[in-house]
Amino acid sequence: MLEPIHRRTFSEPDRAAVQERIARAVESDPEPFLERYRALEQSLGARYVSADLFKETFDAYGASAAARHRYNACVHNAAAVLASEQLRRLINHPGESGCDTVILLTGIPGAGKTSSVLESSALPEHIRAVYEGQLANRQTALAKIQQVLDGGRKPVIVVVHATPERALENTLQRFEALGRGAGIGVMASIQGNLPAGLRAVQERFGERVGLQIVDRRVFQEPKVLDGWEHLAVLRSEGDQEHIRQRLAAALEQRRARELVSDEAYRQALSLAPGSQNPQLDLAAGGRDEALEQQRGRAAENSQEALLSPSPALTAAERLRLRSDEVAARLAAEREQVRPAREGPEQDLEQQLEQEKQQEHDKDHGLEP
Repeated sequence: MLEPIHRRTFSEPDRAAVQERIARAVESDPEPFLERYRALEQSLGARYVSADLFKETFDAYGASAAARHRYNACVHNAAAVLASEQLRRLINHPGESGCDTVILLTGIPGAGKTSSVLESSALPEHIRAVYEGQLANRQTALAKIQQVLDGGRKPVIVVVHATPERALENTLQRFEALGRGAGIGVMASIQGNLPAGLRAVQERFGERVGLQIVDRRVFQEPKVLDGWEHLAVLRSEGDQEHIRQRLAAALEQRRARELVSDEAYRQALSLAPGSQNPQLDLAAGGRDEALEQQRGRAAENSQEALLSPSPALTAAERLRLRSDEVAARLAAEREQVRPAREGPEQDLEQQLEQEKQQEHDKDHGLEP
């Protein structure tokens, strides 16, 4: 049975409508979306399971980079439910003998997780599924591992570990190319809390769960570390607050040098998208090639590059946040993340996004 899809509150009518339309369609009949996912080359025969990739099965989201930016949060829960359902089917399907390893792929956004999977065109035969998600929340991590074990499969956690600054650079590049970035509060929560989430897994399940760390602190020279004895490596970048401060400083440095567009800057601070682009044509159904370019084997693994301000932005459109306003926004993100609620993969990213939306609604006098 399909998990329930939780709705969020959006003050913009088009975003609220997209969320409801897609959620109802998935709840009514998930099969067309699962079929579309299997047809995606990047899904590797639907054995690579990712909520972000599932979003590409929604026409309103995949129409363009602008649409991805505007509707990313709106379609997240529906995509997460589909990803959870696909993983459940892969775990429970009888399948071939020996194909019983389930990789749980995690790490800070922008570390290169997706490119590490898609750099080859197929998965090894012994791997039943690669599930990309976050394990920084203790309850989420334990539940996902338990699901794999209950299905008689072998869980192996693979963490791709990069410095916060490099991860931020990669997410900003991805936003400009694809329209999907990551907020620095979310990034700090994921990287800062992941060691504790994994420690809980080790304490509960011990050697029944494998751990592999792909150390990309020197990004172009990754090192593979096998075993739980390397867990301390994940603490090398500091705790959540220290990582948040590093990300905020790096973002402001890029802003001061005009190396980040206004929309990229807004999304990095977890602010709502700006005014809807009047040229956004969802009805045309013309899907751009940004997905293939970004997922095409390594956008996150590219040479270092500096972003240029978007030429489409006029001076009147440029966002001017005073330093005290930025500080206030960052301070609002410091609230302790609440435990994941029951239902679909409402992981750290979705919890933080919902908290930001509640703050936004309150500021605008909207009922929750």
